[in-house]
Amino acid sequence: MAEKAEEEVLHFAGVTLDLGRGSLRNAAGAEVPLAPKPFDLLRTLAREAGRTVSKDALLDAVWPGVTVTEDSLFQAVRDARRAIGDEDGRVLRSIPRRGYMLDAVVNAAPAAPPVAEPLTPPEDRPSLVVLPFANMSGDPEQDYFADGMVEEITSALGRIRWFFVIARNSAFTYKGRAMDVRQVGRELGVRYVLEGSVRKAGGRVRIACQLAEAETGRQLWSERFDAALDDIFELQDRVTEAVAGALEPSLRAAEIRRATAKPTGSLAAYDLYLRALPHHYDGPGKRENDAALDLLRRAVEADPDFALAKGMAAICYAARASRQWSEPGDAARGVALAREALAGAGDDPATLLRAGHAIAHLGRDYEAGLAATARALALNPNSAQAANSAGWVRNYVADAAGAIPLFRRAARLSPRDPEIGLMRAGEAFGHLMLGDLPAALRCAEDSLREGQMPLAGTARRALIVALWRLGRETEAREAVQAYLRAEPNTRVGRMHDVWRDRGFRDAYWGDLRAAGVPE
Repeated sequence: MAEKAEEEVLHFAGVTLDLGRGSLRNAAGAEVPLAPKPFDLLRTLAREAGRTVSKDALLDAVWPGVTVTEDSLFQAVRDARRAIGDEDGRVLRSIPRRGYMLDAVVNAAPAAPPVAEPLTPPEDRPSLVVLPFANMSGDPEQDYFADGMVEEITSALGRIRWFFVIARNSAFTYKGRAMDVRQVGRELGVRYVLEGSVRKAGGRVRIACQLAEAETGRQLWSERFDAALDDIFELQDRVTEAVAGALEPSLRAAEIRRATAKPTGSLAAYDLYLRALPHHYDGPGKRENDAALDLLRRAVEADPDFALAKGMAAICYAARASRQWSEPGDAARGVALAREALAGAGDDPATLLRAGHAIAHLGRDYEAGLAATARALALNPNSAQAANSAGWVRNYVADAAGAIPLFRRAARLSPRDPEIGLMRAGEAFGHLMLGDLPAALRCAEDSLREGQMPLAGTARRALIVALWRLGRETEAREAVQAYLRAEPNTRVGRMHDVWRDRGFRDAYWGDLRAAGVPE
């Protein structure tokens, strides 16, 4: 295939493919979200418009040097069709037993600046993001310490009701990247950006912070903090209070004190907790789950009153149940940890949301789960994780009308979240309960397209059931095969029962069986 200049834009079928910027725009000039692989597929077919491109050639062009199945190609074709408004496949045509063709006239033109569609910062309160701090220690193993500092500062600021704070997971998509704060502000819809660095040496730590106005890039405030590691919690308090004071001088001292509540007095326990977080956030497999649980167990041994570590461990046990990895006694251990975490949570929303979600999921103690997640959200209205957990517990009790706005709120608070797939999947289940099958299908597809979860079993199950109930049985069976390729040991009979509405549960499991998921 002939190579063409990457700076050009291609116009066809009422859309514009900007090769230099890697964006797709509709006829009105608005950018259409499109993942990299469907974009590469469109680019390849547009360069060969009017000619059939074989499946093998497309696989080589879109996934160079990587072996993938035709299921990946099928998904990319479906996403590309949806993005250009061609669900019927009249433009991006399937040529039986040969491949695919873009049946359209393609006009090339020099690149033009795209129409920007920035997110709008809230008008009623200061909005900010805390970007990942640079690790200046010269030791990659200390990344966890810098990341943990950012997470704690983000969580503390989020508990101040006057702030709109972007969630940790969206902020961490910028890790390791040199970014213009003005671009970050546009992409996340915030007025302020906090950057910093951490240098840890011997028994001391130095944190440098600078706060910038996103619209202009102007630095508003900077400060450097030095402390002995034994005073790490005091150091976090000082950073949080200084940022709050720079943004909103009129904040009451009581709110700042609440924001700087400490999770534990044991540095050893806290260090183990920080080390467990990457396994929990980034590790989809059982091995990573085991590693997180081991670190959290050691954290609780070091500090038996460490409620946050107990809540995180309970969530790890809930993940095991959801993914059919549980061993005998796991559910009981998770419920016990969740109850201990709730007993010691106090006003810590991070503990409340994790323990509340886990106790509803593992123990079907829905009232405790609803109360804990609602309190977490009241204490920290800026927490995407709290909104997501509260949404799932409402799903478990068949309160879909209450769950759907919570999932949407979570996605707004953390628009670049690697866990956004779970938010979209939760909304899909809500629509299934309400009988809105087109919306359920759309959200399930969004979950698989936007999420960064390699297994994504929750979204796949919602997709299968939505397709089956819509009468699209062939597609439902194809979705089952994709699900089994990702999780070959999945069985309906081993699925963890979280649903209070037995009618919904029985119909949901029955549709999975009918579509071909093994018993």
